[in-house]
Amino acid sequence: MAERSNWRAIVSAFLVGVAGAVQVGRVAPAAAFIQEELHLDLPTIGWLISLITLATALLGLLSGHWVLRIGLRMSLATGALMMGVCAIISAFASSAPILIGARVIEGLGYLIVVVAAPTLIAREAAQKDSSLALAMWGTFFTLGLSIAAFAGGFLLDKIGWRGWFLASTGFVFLTAVAAMVSIPRDSRLAGSRSQNWKMIVATPKSAWLLGAAFLGLTLLTLATLSLLPIFLVQEHDLTPSAAGSATGGVALASIAGSLCYGAFANRLSEAVIVSGASISLVVCAFPTFADDATANQIVLFACVAIFMSGILIAQTFASVPRVAGAPRFIGPSNGLVAQLGSVGALTGPPLIGGLIAYADWKAVPFAVSGFTLSYAALFVLALKSENGQP
Repeated sequence: MAERSNWRAIVSAFLVGVAGAVQVGRVAPAAAFIQEELHLDLPTIGWLISLITLATALLGLLSGHWVLRIGLRMSLATGALMMGVCAIISAFASSAPILIGARVIEGLGYLIVVVAAPTLIAREAAQKDSSLALAMWGTFFTLGLSIAAFAGGFLLDKIGWRGWFLASTGFVFLTAVAAMVSIPRDSRLAGSRSQNWKMIVATPKSAWLLGAAFLGLTLLTLATLSLLPIFLVQEHDLTPSAAGSATGGVALASIAGSLCYGAFANRLSEAVIVSGASISLVVCAFPTFADDATANQIVLFACVAIFMSGILIAQTFASVPRVAGAPRFIGPSNGLVAQLGSVGALTGPPLIGGLIAYADWKAVPFAVSGFTLSYAALFVLALKSENGQP
């Protein structure tokens, strides 16, 4: 950790992460338009939403070592540029295979960003600011999804889904430039493949448990936020623009939850926080997808549920240095958490989309309940494991 926090570098890394999350979320508000123009079914739309996380789901742990070798500054800029270029390709796509291929390649850039950014933040933050900086990083995903929902909902009626995809690249390119200007150069770390493998094997068991917990949390969060616009359009006759704006407001609740985590952490134990947030999330999931609920009631209960998920997201990222056990494992642990979380993000929308197609929207709260409880149990086990002790 640094002796004095470099907030310029920390904020720049955070913004690159937000730009990456915007790319994750840019398909959801446009889903109805893409589905109509390209004649796609709901599971395919789910894959388009989540395939950006494929590379992270497969290579997250390994990339934790790789980004250190090429440099965190260069990694962030390269990842952002890759996402921007692929978004441009997607904007001109004329078929589902082109969209899917661009989405997969875009995921490589996203992988680089979500592993390098929190590692750089942990490096550039002083010990007294570490929890705050990492809790701030915990808001990047839902902040990006919220921006995508609001901006997408506003721009879709004016410039169409292709224009929206092009517009989203501007933010990505700006953050890449800011990263190059604001983040200090860092040297590459030498290391052989055998050394990298030894580091992978030595990654603490507590980091694996934390990553497994995060898998279920990202699955339920992304699936809920990604499919909520479709639910509001299909079941409650909202326009795509109105549904996108409502979902953006719901996503903002997660940011509020993440920012509130710091206050809770100073007063309550981690076990109390995870228990209270998990129970509240499960309780609110049922009225969110109730048949007899009004659109306003759905948005209200969804806000509470996503607020609670925001608390759990911040709790996860703030716990990474603790479960890593040693500074040299923070990067690999971030990579592992990102990898397993991306497995959830990758499989969540198509899995829940298939569940809806088979059993209707009433099944969603039961899926949310199961994955929330899995998060709570695995998180507690991560903290209780030997390597997870302070």
